Amino acid sequence: MYALTAAHLTRRATLSGLAATTVASRSSFAGEPEVVIIGAGACGLAAARTLIDRGRSVVVLEARNRIGGRALTDTATFSIPFDHGCSWLHTSNQNPWTPIAEDWGYTLHNHDNADEVVHVGDRLADDAELAAFGQAWDGLDGALAAAGRAGEDVSAASVSPRTEPWIWVAESWVGPMSMGKDLEDFSPKDWWSLASTAPNLMIKEGFGTLVARYGEGVPVSLATPARRVRWGGPGVTVETDTGTLRAKVAIITVPLGVLAAESIAFDPPLPGWKRDAIAGLPMGLLAKAPLKLDGETFGLPENGWLSYLTQSTEACYFLTRPFGFDLVIGFMGGRFAWDLTRAGDDVAIDFAKHALRSMLGADADKHVQGGAFTGWGRDPWSHGAYASAKPGSFDARAGIRRAVDDRLFFAGEACAGSFAETCGGAMRNGVDVAKDVDRLLG
Repeated sequence: MYALTAAHLTRRATLSGLAATTVASRSSFAGEPEVVIIGAGACGLAAARTLIDRGRSVVVLEARNRIGGRALTDTATFSIPFDHGCSWLHTSNQNPWTPIAEDWGYTLHNHDNADEVVHVGDRLADDAELAAFGQAWDGLDGALAAAGRAGEDVSAASVSPRTEPWIWVAESWVGPMSMGKDLEDFSPKDWWSLASTAPNLMIKEGFGTLVARYGEGVPVSLATPARRVRWGGPGVTVETDTGTLRAKVAIITVPLGVLAAESIAFDPPLPGWKRDAIAGLPMGLLAKAPLKLDGETFGLPENGWLSYLTQSTEACYFLTRPFGFDLVIGFMGGRFAWDLTRAGDDVAIDFAKHALRSMLGADADKHVQGGAFTGWGRDPWSHGAYASAKPGSFDARAGIRRAVDDRLFFAGEACAGSFAETCGGAMRNGVDVAKDVDRLLG
């Protein structure tokens, strides 16, 4: 019955997750810390903890009323944990979150060999169709790998074997539902530079709850967006709605979508090479549409995948019954996810229900008790899911990591090298940049 015994998360994938936890709230600032950190996601929290452990004075500014950034576990909507953002411990044997999750007794599940149910319309794919799917998958993966190894900083679409009958299914997994972009919008050189995500571990309690607990006690000013960063004189000055904060150094960990939208003004403006780096790493979008079931399993496996033949990347593929929960989670990405975000949650949920109905039958709807849609595409503090290099802009990765005048340090998942686009990469980079700042301060 089950089609492919391979997780389609072999090189990149989704995000992780975080619960809403209040750390601290301030309406004014006392004194001048050595370091101000803008953003209390995984990177900002890791940077803060590292500097505090080294005896540095730190204040973290967070625009949201919670910590965690793009890590958010929701337990209210369905009364079970659902990660709006990052969900897997990717490259878990090197992921800094893995030992923390193990030490704290989180329930982990290796997801590398998940069963996948593949449909052609309302029937299961036959052996020949599954073989064609595998051929398209291998052909695409091989073409991207060859181009990436050769350093081809071109459109990934230009190397895709699009004559394969199942190529759009493979492209949907590799592009929109993994990179958050259609193949036209990212570079195989950038794709190849990223570490393999295996081994992948799922977290029953939610990745977001892990990040939230890690951030407990960090000095964070919530609901305090940084509006302007002045760095023309000695040190830095950060203006907020509730006061001005001065420090020797700023570490800026906000998503690149926030910088691209110029939500934070810099005075003087950032140098041209830094602005070029930001423009070269536009945000992709991976969206999720979870559907709560009434207990009907449809014979779908726990922690499995459900996909279908399609002739475009306007698709919704499902993670089925994670940890046995009465839930299927639809994944949509790339340009289609942006379109659904603009159309509204109801339209996106209806598309997910339609995809489920087309495979499992007209009666599927009566077993769906509710649905939701993740809003990273309209979130003013993220403007997307994660960043990757557009074709021709691979060098932007190095530019975004480079400090400005030894006072403005940029950090986050986009700066994490081979671990970019992951929560583990964000944490790792936060620690590394904090150590650089500590050395600089002497």
